[in-house]
Amino acid sequence: MRHLAGTTGGRAGRLLGAVVLLAGGLGVIVLLAGGAAEAAACGTATAAGTACTLTGTLGVTAGTLTMTSPTALAWATAPNGLDQQVVDPTVAQQSYLVNDGTGSGAGWHVTVSATTFTTGPLSLPNTGSFVTTGSVTSEIAATAPTAACSSGSTCTLPTDTTTYPVAITTAASTPPASTIYDTSAATGLGSITIGIGALPVGWWVNVPANTKVGTYTSTISLTIVSAP
Repeated sequence: MRHLAGTTGGRAGRLLGAVVLLAGGLGVIVLLAGGAAEAAACGTATAAGTACTLTGTLGVTAGTLTMTSPTALAWATAPNGLDQQVVDPTVAQQSYLVNDGTGSGAGWHVTVSATTFTTGPLSLPNTGSFVTTGSVTSEIAATAPTAACSSGSTCTLPTDTTTYPVAITTAASTPPASTIYDTSAATGLGSITIGIGALPVGWWVNVPANTKVGTYTSTISLTIVSAP
């Protein structure tokens, strides 16, 4: 066996942090530098200047999906011999609040159904009487209501794919539900106000010129549903 020049007995102790390999029996020396010692787990005594490691865990559990809507909608007009498009003028009734605390990113949508507007034996037509859009100045506006993060919420704003205006067909019983706002998956997380600023929620009723005087009422149902 060849001797390494300049070495003395106890060479293993002098090759601090290194390993000597004879590659292929040719006497080629390969030195592998020794790595730094891994940090110890916390929870035991460690020397000054020595790091220890531990795991930090945050548990986030699923919350709920809720909506806070207006308590009522109301319209008023007087016959003038022409068909009329009447909007609910009350600012507090031109928005609603969605709170998606599920943490799922599943998305959600809001639906509306309404019974026929009636007063005694009189009624408005079931088709074309009730409409919503993102405007209180034009019933035919194709704009969506503005969405904004509520105070104190770092939300993910919704991506709404609903086409406006939305015509809501009424019926004497079991009226169909119409989607008036929807969010794509992974959007609409947090607390969000729908209908704020320049583009509020416009609730419109169409009153034909031949409508007789009376107080017409409808039972209107708003529902928030998980998934787009």
